[in-house]
Amino acid sequence: MRHWGNDLMPPDPSALARKMHRLQRWLNVSELRATTVSHYANHPSITVTIDPTSDARAASLNRNRIYCCGGEALDQAEFLRIAALFEQHRVSRFFAWLIPGPEIAASREMLTAERTVKVMWTRYPTLVFSGPLQSPSTAPLEVRELDRSEIEAVAAELSGEIMEGYIRSAGRPGFHHYAAFEDSRPIATAALACFEGVGYLTYAQTAEPFRRRGAQSALIAAKVRKAQDLGYTLIVSQTLTMLKDSYANLQRAGFQEIYEQEVYECATGHSA
Repeated sequence: MRHWGNDLMPPDPSALARKMHRLQRWLNVSELRATTVSHYANHPSITVTIDPTSDARAASLNRNRIYCCGGEALDQAEFLRIAALFEQHRVSRFFAWLIPGPEIAASREMLTAERTVKVMWTRYPTLVFSGPLQSPSTAPLEVRELDRSEIEAVAAELSGEIMEGYIRSAGRPGFHHYAAFEDSRPIATAALACFEGVGYLTYAQTAEPFRRRGAQSALIAAKVRKAQDLGYTLIVSQTLTMLKDSYANLQRAGFQEIYEQEVYECATGHSA
């Protein structure tokens, strides 16, 4: 078990979950997607995103979602109303993401009663940097922060092997974009998003031929240093446990798991 640094305290999972819920809303807007985003005034703990163009079977890639922060239960009537919205937009599959809080058990019970299917083949942990920062040995690699013109050049060179959100957030306030280079060629990208006192590590992807060369470890270190330089003591990232390299990279870099999101697949009456 990693020990927290003297100047750091492990965050309360419920408080962190509420902040991450707000951060996710902000990311939805910052990415400038043509996605319908609804913030329910009568349900401040629930956010719905609808994107009829997104039909991935994997929850992490599908943008049709209900985010339910556990401060307020998602009841059956509201769930059925939201499910009808997805069906109206001709969406056949969406996912409910349960984030820790005092009412998570009630939401879980309702989803089980509605015969949704919990995703079991991976976990979705949220990790927080606990220090100390590990400096990876990546001598052949150059890691640097990019300006907007450099982001566009890197995106063109890594076409198809770069996350959409990385490109969409270019030039947006609160974002810092990085790339790792080998022999002047970009091989990996990642970003740091700064929101409400959180430094959030996101949009990490390495081009297929260059994986397991330490690029993401070097990028993690660069982003943590940047967050620290900006005065952030709460530095967070999220991944899937099935992405074993990603999960291991974060743990080696000094990140510790704080909570897990539960994810449920939900079907509508619309056929894909």
